[in-house]
Amino acid sequence: MIASVERLTANVYLACQKLQLEIPEDVALISFSNLKTASILNPSLTTITQPAFNMGKAAASLLFKSLEKRNFILDAESELFPSVLTVRNSTVKKKIVE
Repeated sequence: MIASVERLTANVYLACQKLQLEIPEDVALISFSNLKTASILNPSLTTITQPAFNMGKAAASLLFKSLEKRNFILDAESELFPSVLTVRNSTVKKKIVE
């Protein structure tokens, strides 16, 4: 399961506990962000950290360029932002049974 923000994962942990599902044995869990709480959850949460400031800056720059041209239809553009994967105990490699 992938959570868009880390604070949403608390509900996933609680739901798994209520349904007697084990993380990561039954449900693998990963989230964007990397708050200090990720490492103290049980099991610790695997996270993806994105450069949010740089992403926002690029989006604002694109918007301002469009406004300067008075072009209110944005052209499709893409920009790649490197992210950091921090693997913790909420995800594991499953063994393939042959």
